[in-house]
Amino acid sequence: MNAGSIADQYDAFFFDLDGVLYTGEVAVAGAPETLAVLRSRHKQVRFLTNNPWRTRDEFARKLAGLGFQASPDEIVTSVAALGHLLAAAPDLRGQTALVIGSDALRAAVVGAGLRLTEDPEARDADVVVVGSHAGFHYGELRAACQALRRGARCFATNRDPTFPMPDGPWPGTGAVLAAVEVAGGSRAEVAGKPEPHMFAAARATLPRGARVVVVGDRLDTDIAGGIRAGLATVLVFSGVTAPGDVASSPYRPDHAITSVTDLLTEPAPVWRPGPDAAGGG
Repeated sequence: MNAGSIADQYDAFFFDLDGVLYTGEVAVAGAPETLAVLRSRHKQVRFLTNNPWRTRDEFARKLAGLGFQASPDEIVTSVAALGHLLAAAPDLRGQTALVIGSDALRAAVVGAGLRLTEDPEARDADVVVVGSHAGFHYGELRAACQALRRGARCFATNRDPTFPMPDGPWPGTGAVLAAVEVAGGSRAEVAGKPEPHMFAAARATLPRGARVVVVGDRLDTDIAGGIRAGLATVLVFSGVTAPGDVASSPYRPDHAITSVTDLLTEPAPVWRPGPDAAGGG
């Protein structure tokens, strides 16, 4: 690793997953080896993902299958963050919840002390929780609409409109959530990036004073969230963001690189957030 590389400047790395370390079921070229080098240099590695489809154990198994060293306790998901958010609201305990999402999300909601409800009672749910799943259908949207119009509170894992796949972007939770919010006339409280919950949870696992950098492919979640959390940021162009997208964004990363492998090479900082950067501080 060259002296003065981006990796030399930080003690801990918060990696996004989709579009940063892998796309679909394929690892980004050189990414497993890059993380192995970081670990060999005694760098701390954490994985922060807005993807609401899997549990931490399932993400750890996927990462291992793609050649990454990863343990569940290094992974912070939007599902886990939402579970903590719900559990921290004592007035929600025992209330009924309509969940639009994966089994992992349903389990997190139950773990937070809420009771799941199904059609036809869903329209009377106290809470609507939105993630995304391959089986999303109009009936779920209709039930969420009716529950929210009757006064239910709305929560969501994240607002990512898409996520990268080998054949092009697929609709993400943000697309489902937009439909729910418009139909229900309600704005959701979100647990995932760029909100602070996931970053705070990951920082709590590190020694005080560790120099942390967020590595992600989305300006509006990874980079915006890192800036709001007071952390350095690295934007990679291996996912949904192209170099030409940055000029029109209010969020300015500390570094912009082609892929995570460039963390180990001589840095080429592109932007340094100034006091006028949106969300900075």
